[in-house]
This record gives sequence, structure tokens and C-alpha cells, in this order.
Amino acid sequence: MTARIAYFHGLPGGPGEWFHFAPAQMQESAVVPDRNAGVTSAELAAGLADDGWTLIGFSLGAPVALQVAALLGDRVEAVHLISPAGPLQLGDFLPSMAGGPLFRMANARPRLFAAVAMAESMIARRAPRWLLARLMAGAAGADRALAADPAFIAAMGEVLRSGLGRSGAGFIAEVIAYVGDWRAVLDQVTAPVTIWQGDADTWTPPAMARALHAALRGEPVLNMVPGASHYSTLHEALPRIAT
Repeated sequence: MTARIAYFHGLPGGPGEWFHFAPAQMQESAVVPDRNAGVTSAELAAGLADDGWTLIGFSLGAPVALQVAALLGDRVEAVHLISPAGPLQLGDFLPSMAGGPLFRMANARPRLFAAVAMAESMIARRAPRWLLARLMAGAAGADRALAADPAFIAAMGEVLRSGLGRSGAGFIAEVIAYVGDWRAVLDQVTAPVTIWQGDADTWTPPAMARALHAALRGEPVLNMVPGASHYSTLHEALPRIAT
């Protein structure tokens, strides 16, 4: 049976992320749910009928891919986690994460975090490229080239405008859920898992990927991508998954 693909985008992000990075042969039959308005993993799993799924989760989409895989069980053939945001409780990662201060705020002061996220939603709606430049200001590794690429800036600016700029609900809900302890999900995933991690990533550091790899059951695969950071790992991994 040919595997069906379900892609879970990063946040802030949106379905346009997939259509910018994925090879054409992967795009035609993929299911790419928009999680910006807020939707639970159970609702996402319920929308994936039949068997034979390959789940791909990027960044904050990785926890969702794992949760959906746990719910679908043997209906999932494979899980690919790209630049994955693993459980924070697996190690002391926040000091080396570009989004560390935001995650600390979400954990300690969720109402303040929600207010900040709503402000960013307004900025994404009115000035998405300015917000993108702010997010990419500390770009490392091969992400520096993407940050200077007009096609990437145009595509991801539109992703921010149509995603976070339309609604901050999904971003707020998923970040607050992410900073909680969801390690129990890892032992419920029965499908083979492959992790794709850039060794220059400052958003989801390599140490997090290694800890996630060690915590998963079975024999997960960890593919380190030399010189790649966050989005550049997505750029490198998707064509390799396609083949």
C-alpha cells in the first residue's frame, strides 16, 4: 500500500510551509491540516481515515505528529520528525534554545504569554516580513542563506500572515501544552520513528534531538544534517524522505 502523508507544520507557521519546501511529488496527495485556529490531536487523528500513514512533523509539529501516531497505532507506517521540539523535561535545553524565554514565560506566566502571542498575531497580520526578520535575526548555519533568499522571505512572510496573523489560538494552545510534561506519549508510539536534526540548529538544539532519540521506544533513527539549522534541515530532509 502506498503510504499517505500527513504533515504537521511548525508554529508560528502554516500549511504554506509544506508547499514551499516539499518536492512536487509529495505535495499532491498530502494532508496538511492548518492548526492555527486551534485543533486537538484527537481531532486531527479522527480526520485521518484508513491505514498506511506516514506522519511528518516539523518543529512544534513534531509533538503533534507523535501524539497522532500514538492515537492511530498500527495505522501509521512511519513517523518523520524534522528539527523536532522534544519534551523539555528530557534535559536542560532552554538556555540554548532561541525560543527559550518564550517557553519559560508560557510555563510560568501563561496569561502573559497569551497576551504576547496575541500581539505577535497582530504584527503577523500587518507586518509579517518584519516579524519574520525578527525571528530570523539569529539565523545560524545554512539558515543564514535562507534568511537572505527573497523567495523564502516572500513565502514565509505569507505563511505568517495567513497563519499566526489570522489567529493566535493554535499557537497559544500548543505552546502551553508543549511546555507541560508529555513524555508519556513517547512510549505509546509504535511506528518506526526517524529524526532529522541540523547540527547547527539554535531553535531545537541537537542535544534535544539526541535526548528524544534515546527516549523513544524501539529502534528510532537519528539523522544529523551537517551545517543545517532549523528551516534548512526541513529543506534537506523532505527530498530525502521522498526518495
